[in-house]
Amino acid sequence: MKFIRAIAVMSFLWCFFCIAPAQAQFQTIFIGVNGLTCSQCSRTVEMSIRKLDFVADVQMNLEHTEGKIFLKTGKKTDMAKIAQAVFDAGFSVRYLQADLVLNSAISTADQCFNYQGDEYVFVQAHKQPLNGTVHLKFIGKKFLPKNEFRKMEPLMVNKCSTTTTGKTYFVAI
Repeated sequence: MKFIRAIAVMSFLWCFFCIAPAQAQFQTIFIGVNGLTCSQCSRTVEMSIRKLDFVADVQMNLEHTEGKIFLKTGKKTDMAKIAQAVFDAGFSVRYLQADLVLNSAISTADQCFNYQGDEYVFVQAHKQPLNGTVHLKFIGKKFLPKNEFRKMEPLMVNKCSTTTTGKTYFVAI
């Protein structure tokens, strides 16, 4: 009887951990911006990003032509909107990276995970589980200079069998 009860408990736990969605929150985004030459340029990009409803604060660094974006808790983050805000300000994105804080481990063996309705596909994924703060680098036409995107484009293959109603992002660790 104890054996059957143990199997039932183990089956329940296995189903719970395999089916439960990843508990996560994007915390900070790091963005490199091409073309920033003056404080007015930096301010224009900052103000364009601040208009996004999921952004809590923006700190631009003109010397390194990059910014740090702090996000509101509980709001869905749209990386494409950040890249579009930079473009709308008259500049281009050199890189876009984000810290994703995971409250439970996710496996990279499937090479993808879903978060807030969007699918994140790992490019050259490691096989170990991810937990804690994970630094993701976004790969795509909107997130890289043209020459770097051309190098990464052949690696952007979605091998995931899941369907999503949201966006698909390619990321590297």
